Amino acid sequence: MRTFFSFFKSFKSDKKNLFVTKPTTNIYVGISPIHGRGVFAQQFIKAGAVVEECPVIKMKLQEMTVRKHMLLNYYAFMIDEQHEYTGIALGYGSLYNHADNNNAMYYYNKEKELMIFEALQSIEPHQEITINYLGPDSAGKTIESWIVKPEV
Repeated sequence: MRTFFSFFKSFKSDKKNLFVTKPTTNIYVGISPIHGRGVFAQQFIKAGAVVEECPVIKMKLQEMTVRKHMLLNYYAFMIDEQHEYTGIALGYGSLYNHADNNNAMYYYNKEKELMIFEALQSIEPHQEITINYLGPDSAGKTIESWIVKPEV
């Protein structure tokens, strides 16, 4: 019987197209005072440091919005300027909470298909790491005006 690991030992790949991220030990998921669960610093994170690199499950926006009230819609990121694709960030990527006064930012690396989270300022141990869901041009906008809540 062939095992899962024997498959990968014999797997030949084009290394130019193989992108690997290593697990991070400097963050954890905990109960958030902002909303449900959130991502927190396990240790001090300096400004400008990469907090996490997350592989992304990429899909066409129209596939994601077929069911407008699908729960996954609340965890997806727009990953292109044409608003054609959306993605679910794996790792802790889709668990970062929003804050207008955020201490981290995110961007999508199209070549590697990774969502990169970086600290905008120093983050203390056990401090929640937050991003701005509305992006860098969000001055004067509220998160409530952006989220359309499903009718129950």
